[in-house]
Amino acid sequence: MAALNVNMMDRKAYFWGIQALRTGGLVALSLTLFGINPKPGLHGHGLAITITLAVVAVAWIGMITFDIRKWPLQYPLALLSVSGGLLSILQQGPAIVVPAVAAFSAGSNLEPQISTAITVAGALSLTVSALIIGGSTTAVLGFTVILGTALAMGMIRYAIAQRANQAEQLLEQSLRASAAETEAAVLSERTRIAREIHDILAHSLGALAMQVEAAQALLTQENPDIEKAVRCVERAGQLTREGLVESRRAVHALREDIGPLSEMIGTMVEADGGTMTTVGEPRKLPADASLALYRTAQEAVTNARKHAPGKATEVHLRYDPDAVRLTVTNELAEADAARPLTNSGGGFGLSGLRERMELAGGSLDAGREGDDWLVRAVVPD
Repeated sequence: MAALNVNMMDRKAYFWGIQALRTGGLVALSLTLFGINPKPGLHGHGLAITITLAVVAVAWIGMITFDIRKWPLQYPLALLSVSGGLLSILQQGPAIVVPAVAAFSAGSNLEPQISTAITVAGALSLTVSALIIGGSTTAVLGFTVILGTALAMGMIRYAIAQRANQAEQLLEQSLRASAAETEAAVLSERTRIAREIHDILAHSLGALAMQVEAAQALLTQENPDIEKAVRCVERAGQLTREGLVESRRAVHALREDIGPLSEMIGTMVEADGGTMTTVGEPRKLPADASLALYRTAQEAVTNARKHAPGKATEVHLRYDPDAVRLTVTNELAEADAARPLTNSGGGFGLSGLRERMELAGGSLDAGREGDDWLVRAVVPD
Protein backbone atom coordinates (compact mmCIF):
# COMPACT_ATOMS: atom_id res chain seq x y z
CA MET A 1 0.00 0.00 0.00
CA ALA A 2 2.93 2.33 0.68
CA ALA A 3 4.07 1.82 -2.91
CA LEU A 4 0.61 2.84 -4.14
CA ASN A 5 0.69 6.00 -2.02
CA VAL A 6 4.09 6.94 -3.41
CA ASN A 7 2.80 6.29 -6.93
CA MET A 8 -0.21 8.54 -6.31
CA MET A 9 2.09 11.31 -5.08
CA ASP A 10 4.25 10.95 -8.21
CA ARG A 11 1.16 11.15 -10.43
CA LYS A 12 -0.03 14.33 -8.69
CA ALA A 13 3.40 15.89 -9.11
CA TYR A 14 3.39 14.89 -12.79
CA PHE A 15 -0.11 16.33 -13.29
CA TRP A 16 0.77 19.70 -11.82
CA GLY A 17 4.02 19.71 -13.75
CA ILE A 18 2.00 19.32 -16.98
CA GLN A 19 -0.25 22.23 -15.97
CA ALA A 20 2.81 24.39 -15.28
CA LEU A 21 4.24 23.54 -18.71
CA ARG A 22 0.92 24.40 -20.36
CA THR A 23 0.82 27.74 -18.60
CA GLY A 24 4.42 28.47 -19.54
CA GLY A 25 3.67 27.39 -23.11
CA LEU A 26 0.76 29.84 -23.34
CA VAL A 27 2.95 32.70 -22.17
CA ALA A 28 5.81 31.77 -24.53
CA LEU A 29 3.47 31.32 -27.49
CA SER A 30 1.76 34.64 -26.87
CA LEU A 31 5.08 36.51 -26.76
CA THR A 32 6.22 34.73 -29.92
CA LEU A 33 3.05 35.33 -31.95
CA PHE A 34 2.84 38.96 -30.92
CA GLY A 35 6.41 39.48 -32.12
CA ILE A 36 6.23 38.00 -35.63
CA ASN A 37 4.71 39.24 -38.84
CA PRO A 38 1.97 39.68 -39.68
CA LYS A 39 1.32 41.12 -36.24
CA PRO A 40 -2.00 41.45 -34.44
CA GLY A 41 -3.75 44.75 -35.00
CA LEU A 42 -7.05 46.58 -34.91
CA HIS A 43 -7.82 46.65 -38.61
CA GLY A 44 -8.20 44.16 -41.43
CA HIS A 45 -5.87 41.17 -41.33
CA GLY A 46 -4.34 42.29 -38.03
CA LEU A 47 -7.79 42.44 -36.38
CA ALA A 48 -8.53 38.87 -37.55
CA ILE A 49 -5.27 37.72 -35.99
CA THR A 50 -6.08 39.57 -32.74
CA ILE A 51 -9.52 37.98 -32.47
CA THR A 52 -8.17 34.54 -33.32
CA LEU A 53 -5.38 34.92 -30.76
CA ALA A 54 -7.96 35.86 -28.13
CA VAL A 55 -10.02 32.76 -28.93
CA VAL A 56 -6.84 30.64 -28.81
CA ALA A 57 -5.94 32.11 -25.39
CA VAL A 58 -9.44 31.42 -24.05
CA ALA A 59 -9.35 27.83 -25.37
CA TRP A 60 -5.85 27.27 -24.00
CA ILE A 61 -6.86 28.55 -20.54
CA GLY A 62 -9.98 26.40 -20.80
CA MET A 63 -7.80 23.36 -21.53
CA ILE A 64 -5.86 23.97 -18.32
CA THR A 65 -8.96 24.72 -16.23
CA PHE A 66 -11.05 21.85 -17.55
CA ASP A 67 -8.24 19.37 -16.88
CA ILE A 68 -7.84 20.60 -13.29
CA ARG A 69 -11.60 20.55 -12.67
CA LYS A 70 -11.98 17.14 -14.34
CA TRP A 71 -14.52 18.58 -16.77
CA PRO A 72 -15.01 17.28 -20.35
CA LEU A 73 -11.70 18.21 -21.97
CA GLN A 74 -12.85 17.72 -25.56
CA TYR A 75 -14.66 21.07 -25.69
CA PRO A 76 -11.72 23.44 -25.08
CA LEU A 77 -9.46 21.19 -27.18
CA ALA A 78 -11.91 21.29 -30.10
CA LEU A 79 -12.05 25.11 -29.87
CA LEU A 80 -8.24 25.26 -29.63
CA SER A 81 -7.86 22.99 -32.65
CA VAL A 82 -10.26 24.94 -34.87
CA SER A 83 -9.00 28.41 -33.85
CA GLY A 84 -5.40 27.14 -34.10
CA GLY A 85 -6.03 25.91 -37.64
CA LEU A 86 -7.29 29.35 -38.64
CA LEU A 87 -4.35 31.05 -36.88
CA SER A 88 -1.90 28.78 -38.73
CA ILE A 89 -3.07 30.27 -42.04
CA LEU A 90 -3.37 33.86 -40.77
CA GLN A 91 0.14 34.00 -39.29
CA GLN A 92 1.90 30.93 -40.73
CA GLY A 93 5.10 29.66 -39.12
CA PRO A 94 5.04 29.08 -35.30
CA ALA A 95 1.22 29.32 -35.17
CA ILE A 96 1.00 25.65 -36.23
CA VAL A 97 2.05 24.85 -32.66
CA VAL A 98 -1.49 25.70 -31.49
CA PRO A 99 -3.47 22.98 -33.37
CA ALA A 100 -0.52 20.59 -32.88
CA VAL A 101 -0.78 21.04 -29.09
CA ALA A 102 -4.53 20.48 -29.35
CA ALA A 103 -3.98 17.27 -31.36
CA PHE A 104 -1.31 15.98 -28.96
CA SER A 105 -3.39 16.80 -25.85
CA ALA A 106 -6.47 15.19 -27.36
CA GLY A 107 -4.54 12.05 -28.30
CA SER A 108 -2.99 11.86 -24.81
CA ASN A 109 -6.17 12.33 -22.79
CA LEU A 110 -9.19 11.29 -24.85
CA GLU A 111 -10.55 8.21 -26.57
CA PRO A 112 -9.04 7.64 -30.05
CA GLN A 113 -12.32 8.44 -31.86
CA ILE A 114 -12.72 11.79 -30.09
CA SER A 115 -9.08 12.81 -30.41
CA THR A 116 -9.11 11.94 -34.11
CA ALA A 117 -12.25 14.03 -34.64
CA ILE A 118 -10.66 17.03 -32.89
CA THR A 119 -7.52 16.73 -35.01
CA VAL A 120 -9.54 16.41 -38.23
CA ALA A 121 -11.48 19.53 -37.21
CA GLY A 122 -8.19 21.45 -36.90
CA ALA A 123 -6.99 20.15 -40.27
CA LEU A 124 -10.27 21.13 -41.93
CA SER A 125 -10.08 24.57 -40.31
CA LEU A 126 -6.64 25.32 -41.70
CA THR A 127 -7.56 23.82 -45.12
CA VAL A 128 -10.77 25.87 -45.45
CA SER A 129 -8.94 28.97 -44.19
CA ALA A 130 -6.26 28.44 -46.79
CA LEU A 131 -8.87 28.15 -49.55
CA ILE A 132 -10.69 31.31 -48.39
CA ILE A 133 -7.78 33.53 -47.35
CA GLY A 134 -5.17 32.05 -49.58
CA GLY A 135 -2.33 29.73 -48.71
CA SER A 136 0.07 27.38 -50.41
CA THR A 137 -0.85 23.78 -50.88
CA THR A 138 2.59 22.76 -49.63
CA ALA A 139 2.05 24.59 -46.34
CA VAL A 140 -1.39 23.00 -45.87
CA LEU A 141 0.02 19.52 -46.52
CA GLY A 142 2.98 20.13 -44.22
CA PHE A 143 0.72 21.46 -41.45
CA THR A 144 -1.59 18.44 -41.85
CA VAL A 145 1.37 16.07 -41.48
CA ILE A 146 2.42 17.91 -38.32
CA LEU A 147 -1.08 17.53 -36.87
CA GLY A 148 -1.16 13.82 -37.72
CA THR A 149 2.25 13.30 -36.12
CA ALA A 150 1.17 15.17 -32.96
CA LEU A 151 -1.98 13.04 -32.79
CA ALA A 152 0.01 9.81 -33.21
CA MET A 153 2.44 10.80 -30.46
CA GLY A 154 -0.47 11.64 -28.18
CA MET A 155 -2.16 8.30 -28.89
CA ILE A 156 1.05 6.44 -28.05
CA ARG A 157 1.24 8.29 -24.74
CA TYR A 158 -2.45 7.50 -24.12
CA ALA A 159 -1.84 3.78 -24.71
CA ILE A 160 1.16 3.79 -22.36
CA ALA A 161 -0.89 5.57 -19.67
CA GLN A 162 -3.73 3.07 -20.06
CA ARG A 163 -1.33 0.16 -19.61
CA ALA A 164 0.19 1.84 -16.56
CA ASN A 165 -3.28 2.32 -15.06
CA GLN A 166 -4.14 -1.32 -15.70
CA ALA A 167 -0.86 -2.42 -14.10
CA GLU A 168 -1.61 -0.21 -11.09
CA GLN A 169 -5.09 -1.68 -10.75
CA LEU A 170 -3.68 -5.21 -10.99
CA LEU A 171 -1.11 -4.35 -8.32
CA GLU A 172 -3.83 -2.98 -6.05
CA GLN A 173 -5.97 -6.09 -6.59
CA SER A 174 -2.93 -8.26 -5.89
CA LEU A 175 -2.23 -6.40 -2.65
CA ARG A 176 -5.86 -6.73 -1.57
CA ALA A 177 -5.85 -10.43 -2.41
CA SER A 178 -2.62 -10.87 -0.44
CA ALA A 179 -4.15 -9.06 2.54
CA ALA A 180 -7.27 -11.25 2.34
CA GLU A 181 -5.11 -14.38 2.11
CA THR A 182 -3.12 -13.28 5.17
CA GLU A 183 -6.33 -12.65 7.10
CA ALA A 184 -7.67 -16.06 6.11
CA ALA A 185 -4.42 -17.68 7.25
CA VAL A 186 -4.69 -15.91 10.61
CA LEU A 187 -8.30 -17.08 11.03
CA SER A 188 -7.29 -20.62 10.09
CA GLU A 189 -4.51 -20.57 12.65
CA ARG A 190 -6.90 -19.28 15.31
CA THR A 191 -9.28 -22.14 14.51
CA ARG A 192 -6.43 -24.61 14.73
CA ILE A 193 -5.34 -23.25 18.12
CA ALA A 194 -8.94 -23.31 19.40
CA ARG A 195 -9.26 -26.95 18.31
CA GLU A 196 -6.05 -27.86 20.13
CA ILE A 197 -7.22 -26.14 23.29
CA HIS A 198 -10.54 -27.99 23.13
CA ASP A 199 -8.89 -31.37 22.70
CA ILE A 200 -6.44 -30.82 25.54
CA LEU A 201 -9.17 -29.64 27.89
CA ALA A 202 -11.54 -32.45 26.89
CA HIS A 203 -8.91 -35.10 27.56
CA SER A 204 -6.93 -33.79 30.53
CA LEU A 205 -9.66 -31.98 32.45
CA GLY A 206 -12.21 -34.73 31.78
CA ALA A 207 -9.93 -37.38 33.25
CA LEU A 208 -8.93 -35.06 36.08
CA ALA A 209 -12.58 -34.39 36.93
CA MET A 210 -13.25 -38.12 37.07
CA GLN A 211 -10.48 -38.66 39.63
CA VAL A 212 -11.56 -35.69 41.74
CA GLU A 213 -15.19 -36.82 41.73
CA ALA A 214 -14.11 -40.35 42.63
CA ALA A 215 -12.02 -39.03 45.53
CA GLN A 216 -14.93 -36.90 46.69
CA ALA A 217 -17.27 -39.90 46.57
CA LEU A 218 -14.81 -42.03 48.56
CA LEU A 219 -14.41 -39.36 51.22
CA THR A 220 -18.08 -38.52 51.61
CA GLN A 221 -19.46 -42.06 51.79
CA GLU A 222 -20.59 -43.55 55.12
CA ASN A 223 -17.27 -45.32 55.61
CA PRO A 224 -14.63 -43.11 53.94
CA ASP A 225 -11.91 -45.02 52.11
CA ILE A 226 -9.00 -42.67 52.58
CA GLU A 227 -6.44 -44.96 50.94
CA LYS A 228 -8.36 -45.12 47.66
CA ALA A 229 -9.10 -41.41 47.84
CA VAL A 230 -5.39 -40.68 48.16
CA ARG A 231 -4.68 -42.83 45.12
CA CYS A 232 -7.33 -40.86 43.19
CA VAL A 233 -5.68 -37.60 44.23
CA GLU A 234 -2.28 -38.95 43.19
CA ARG A 235 -3.78 -39.95 39.85
CA ALA A 236 -5.24 -36.45 39.52
CA GLY A 237 -1.76 -35.00 40.06
CA GLN A 238 -0.38 -37.33 37.43
CA LEU A 239 -3.10 -36.24 35.00
CA THR A 240 -2.24 -32.61 35.71
CA ARG A 241 1.39 -33.25 34.80
CA GLU A 242 0.29 -35.12 31.68
CA GLY A 243 -1.86 -32.13 30.76
CA LEU A 244 1.21 -29.90 30.93
CA VAL A 245 3.05 -32.34 28.68
CA GLU A 246 0.10 -32.26 26.28
CA SER A 247 0.18 -28.48 26.26
CA ARG A 248 3.87 -28.46 25.34
CA ARG A 249 3.21 -31.08 22.68
CA ALA A 250 0.41 -28.94 21.25
CA VAL A 251 2.77 -25.96 21.02
CA HIS A 252 5.31 -28.12 19.18
CA ALA A 253 2.57 -29.42 16.88
CA LEU A 254 1.43 -25.90 16.09
CA ARG A 255 5.03 -25.22 15.09
CA GLU A 256 4.88 -28.36 12.93
CA ASP A 257 7.45 -30.06 15.17
CA ILE A 258 5.32 -33.06 16.17
CA GLY A 259 7.08 -36.27 17.27
CA PRO A 260 6.71 -39.84 15.88
CA LEU A 261 3.02 -40.70 15.73
CA SER A 262 3.30 -44.32 16.90
CA GLU A 263 5.34 -43.29 19.95
CA MET A 264 2.94 -40.51 20.89
CA ILE A 265 -0.14 -42.72 20.65
CA GLY A 266 1.62 -45.65 22.35
CA THR A 267 2.71 -43.56 25.32
CA MET A 268 -0.78 -42.16 25.76
CA VAL A 269 -2.51 -45.56 25.47
CA GLU A 270 -0.13 -47.36 27.83
CA ALA A 271 -0.51 -44.63 30.45
CA ASP A 272 -4.26 -45.27 30.29
CA GLY A 273 -3.87 -49.04 30.68
CA GLY A 274 -4.73 -49.97 27.10
CA THR A 275 -2.81 -51.85 24.41
CA MET A 276 -1.23 -50.55 21.24
CA THR A 277 -0.17 -52.38 18.07
CA THR A 278 1.55 -50.94 15.01
CA VAL A 279 1.63 -52.63 11.60
CA GLY A 280 3.80 -51.49 8.71
CA GLU A 281 6.82 -49.21 8.52
CA PRO A 282 6.19 -45.97 10.42
CA ARG A 283 6.84 -42.84 8.36
CA LYS A 284 6.63 -39.12 8.91
CA LEU A 285 3.28 -37.56 8.05
CA PRO A 286 2.27 -33.91 7.63
CA ALA A 287 1.78 -32.20 10.98
CA ASP A 288 -1.98 -31.77 10.48
CA ALA A 289 -2.46 -35.44 9.59
CA SER A 290 -0.35 -36.72 12.51
CA LEU A 291 -2.08 -34.44 14.96
CA ALA A 292 -5.52 -35.43 13.64
CA LEU A 293 -4.75 -39.15 14.14
CA TYR A 294 -3.29 -38.55 17.59
CA ARG A 295 -6.29 -36.50 18.72
CA THR A 296 -8.61 -39.19 17.37
CA ALA A 297 -6.89 -41.85 19.48
CA GLN A 298 -6.89 -39.54 22.49
CA GLU A 299 -10.59 -38.69 22.17
CA ALA A 300 -11.53 -42.35 21.65
CA VAL A 301 -9.59 -43.41 24.76
CA THR A 302 -11.14 -40.58 26.79
CA ASN A 303 -14.64 -41.54 25.63
CA ALA A 304 -13.98 -45.19 26.52
CA ARG A 305 -12.96 -44.14 30.01
CA LYS A 306 -16.09 -42.00 30.33
CA HIS A 307 -18.67 -44.39 28.92
CA ALA A 308 -17.11 -47.79 29.64
CA PRO A 309 -14.88 -47.39 32.73
CA GLY A 310 -12.76 -50.39 33.49
CA LYS A 311 -13.15 -51.98 30.04
CA ALA A 312 -10.18 -52.87 27.84
CA THR A 313 -9.15 -50.45 25.10
CA GLU A 314 -7.15 -51.52 22.04
CA VAL A 315 -5.51 -49.17 19.54
CA HIS A 316 -4.39 -50.44 16.15
CA LEU A 317 -2.22 -48.21 13.90
CA ARG A 318 -1.56 -49.47 10.36
CA TYR A 319 0.79 -47.93 7.78
CA ASP A 320 -0.41 -48.94 4.32
CA PRO A 321 1.26 -47.75 1.11
CA ASP A 322 -1.66 -45.47 0.24
CA ALA A 323 -2.92 -44.43 3.68
CA VAL A 324 -2.48 -44.57 7.44
CA ARG A 325 -5.36 -46.21 9.32
CA LEU A 326 -6.19 -45.92 13.00
CA THR A 327 -8.70 -48.14 14.81
CA VAL A 328 -9.64 -47.78 18.48
CA THR A 329 -11.75 -50.54 20.01
CA ASN A 330 -13.22 -50.77 23.49
CA GLU A 331 -15.71 -53.13 25.09
CA LEU A 332 -19.11 -51.69 25.83
CA ALA A 333 -20.10 -51.37 29.47
CA GLU A 334 -23.03 -53.25 30.98
CA ALA A 335 -26.36 -51.45 30.93
CA ASP A 336 -26.36 -50.93 34.70
CA ALA A 337 -22.69 -49.99 35.00
CA ALA A 338 -21.82 -46.73 36.75
CA ARG A 339 -20.71 -43.98 34.40
CA PRO A 340 -19.84 -40.97 36.55
CA LEU A 341 -18.53 -38.89 33.62
CA THR A 342 -21.08 -39.79 30.95
CA ASN A 343 -22.57 -36.30 30.89
CA SER A 344 -19.28 -34.41 31.20
CA GLY A 345 -17.89 -32.44 28.27
CA GLY A 346 -19.68 -30.55 25.54
CA GLY A 347 -20.54 -33.49 23.32
CA PHE A 348 -18.58 -32.09 20.38
CA GLY A 349 -15.56 -34.42 20.46
CA LEU A 350 -16.32 -36.67 17.49
CA SER A 351 -17.77 -33.86 15.38
CA GLY A 352 -14.64 -31.81 16.00
CA LEU A 353 -12.47 -34.78 15.10
CA ARG A 354 -14.38 -35.34 11.85
CA GLU A 355 -13.80 -31.71 10.93
CA ARG A 356 -10.11 -32.06 11.77
CA MET A 357 -9.80 -35.24 9.70
CA GLU A 358 -11.55 -33.64 6.72
CA LEU A 359 -9.18 -30.66 6.88
CA ALA A 360 -6.29 -33.14 6.80
CA GLY A 361 -7.87 -34.87 3.77
CA GLY A 362 -9.01 -37.94 5.71
CA SER A 363 -12.21 -39.40 7.13
CA LEU A 364 -13.57 -40.69 10.44
CA ASP A 365 -16.45 -42.91 11.46
CA ALA A 366 -17.52 -44.38 14.78
CA GLY A 367 -20.17 -46.85 15.86
CA ARG A 368 -21.09 -50.07 17.59
CA GLU A 369 -20.06 -53.47 16.26
CA GLY A 370 -21.36 -56.33 18.37
CA ASP A 371 -20.23 -55.82 21.97
CA ASP A 372 -17.55 -53.29 21.01
CA TRP A 373 -17.39 -49.62 20.13
CA LEU A 374 -15.10 -48.81 17.19
CA VAL A 375 -13.59 -45.56 16.03
CA ARG A 376 -11.87 -45.64 12.64
CA ALA A 377 -9.81 -42.88 11.05
CA VAL A 378 -8.06 -42.91 7.67
CA VAL A 379 -5.61 -40.36 6.27
CA PRO A 380 -4.47 -40.87 2.66
CA ASP A 381 -0.76 -40.58 2.03
